[in-house]
Amino acid sequence: MRIIGFTGGIGSGKSTVLKALKDMYDADIIMADELGHLAMEKGSKTYNCMVESFGERILNSEGEIDRGSLAKVLFSDEKMLEKQNSIVHPFVKEKIREMLCESRKNGKSIAAVESAIMFESGCDKFCQEVWLVSAPSHIRIERLIRDRGYSYEKAEEFIKRQKSDDEYMKLCNKVIINDGDIENIYKQLRKYIE
Repeated sequence: MRIIGFTGGIGSGKSTVLKALKDMYDADIIMADELGHLAMEKGSKTYNCMVESFGERILNSEGEIDRGSLAKVLFSDEKMLEKQNSIVHPFVKEKIREMLCESRKNGKSIAAVESAIMFESGCDKFCQEVWLVSAPSHIRIERLIRDRGYSYEKAEEFIKRQKSDDEYMKLCNKVIINDGDIENIYKQLRKYIE
């Protein structure tokens, strides 16, 4: 089974590329961010560790982890972010391992692992290669405003806070340009897969 990692900055259009990969090749898609959400589910071992580490200030009125409150804590202190990663990343990696085993058992020829922090989290170790999904910054900003309701300033701030495409390119094997042309995405995927 071919395991391909996909990474890239916020708004680069990784989900669009992965949907195309699934449609074209029936690939299994594993989204690390979605698994990170599972780690925050009330009552789980990782949830309990998070509350123990960061206190009840990260909880909403129902006792669930409030992502906005957590983000404020994490962005205010680098050590807090490291602490959160030490709790969540092992959970996410174990889930990825389980899902890849399931893909193999089901006879899939391609599985894709998506993570915005592919190398920082160690998710690249599951993959035979890692591809960068890239888009011009003005398109990424447009997407964040349209799809997530960000202000221009917030979108720009998020993009600046992440690795540049040049930094990603030093670590990735291939680059998929996602400028919004779906036919071009299909063409690039065909070229790299076949």
